Amino acid sequence: MYIIVVGAGRVGESLIRITTERGHNVVVIDKDEDRCSEIGQKYDVIAVCGDSTIKSVLEDARARKADALVTTTNDDAVNLLTILVAKELGIKSLVSLVSQPDHALMFRRIGANVMENPASAVAEYLYRVLQRPSIRDFMSIGGGEAEIFEIVVTNNALVAGKTLDGLKLPLKDALIVAIVRADKITIPRGNTTIRVGDRVTVFALAKRIEEITKLFTG
Repeated sequence: MYIIVVGAGRVGESLIRITTERGHNVVVIDKDEDRCSEIGQKYDVIAVCGDSTIKSVLEDARARKADALVTTTNDDAVNLLTILVAKELGIKSLVSLVSQPDHALMFRRIGANVMENPASAVAEYLYRVLQRPSIRDFMSIGGGEAEIFEIVVTNNALVAGKTLDGLKLPLKDALIVAIVRADKITIPRGNTTIRVGDRVTVFALAKRIEEITKLFTG
């Protein structure tokens, strides 16, 4: 893919590193000349120094040929204007970091995928870990109405030794998506037996999560 990354800060550089390591063609736009020079020397990218909200700067980055553009600055106004210009230039895949959650809807309305501020996301993750320490990883869905999470089956778990058909899960509110056992992932069926130590990925409505986690932890 040909990807334009706007902003060469901490998040932007992390994205630059990942995308270049995976073989993508990357152009970076940043206002800071020193930062552009540093990124250009450190990674196999083209660095364009300028204001990404200006059409000619995006054109210098060959935006009309780009498959995707990602804005990673901490200024929502800059990100939003950049997305609007990029959309006008015909870039199909538009992604933006959003610092203020209240602004997310504006980005979505113009067709951009949104990632909330990493600091807020980390804080939310830490809170969830404190709230439910048995859950190893999670992702909120539908504004917090549901979650996909991974949980480890303990010795005291009510589900240990039972098949999926034998579980008393609230089927309308929860679904077992995958099981990892000995580093091998399995898509479970009705006759799949859950064992102690299994890492189970569950989709569940938020209102049933406490009830469901108890089945896996005792």
